[in-house]
Amino acid sequence: MVQTKLTIIGWQRYMSFIGNLAAASSAKAIGKYNASVAYQEAEYIKKKAAIKEKVYNTIERPRLIDQQDQKFSSFFVQALRTGAEIRAGETPFLVALKNKQLQSFDLAMADYNSKVAVTDQINQSILLEARGRGEEFKGRMTAQTEYMKAAGSLLTMGYQSKQRGELVIV
Repeated sequence: MVQTKLTIIGWQRYMSFIGNLAAASSAKAIGKYNASVAYQEAEYIKKKAAIKEKVYNTIERPRLIDQQDQKFSSFFVQALRTGAEIRAGETPFLVALKNKQLQSFDLAMADYNSKVAVTDQINQSILLEARGRGEEFKGRMTAQTEYMKAAGSLLTMGYQSKQRGELVIV
């Protein structure tokens, strides 16, 4: 009866060893998977940023400039219809100059906002990549821990078997 009990304890330690190896393998696989998901998400965000930048530069910015030109042309025609002359230093000229200044400011703000939005998305992608590297590192560290547990389990099993005078074959 005592011999059976020792054999069962030996099997439990052997199964613990196998379980630790399986856990290590799983930890590595989970870490790699989580990293790949984070990398894919980061690439997706980078693509969105590139698309956002291209849409702004090819569609939104030219449309804004076109709208500004139309508004200024409309203002200019209306000013001329009143019979006012646009001369340097006079009110119609100063109003026209102020309109151009405001339009330039609006365009600069739109450029700035676009650049900030694109930079923000790129920064988010960089953070996701870092999280992916962290997940992969966490998987490797968990795997190393499980390998150490497996080795400890084998060493303990061997030491206890030696104490009992048994032969351990692994």
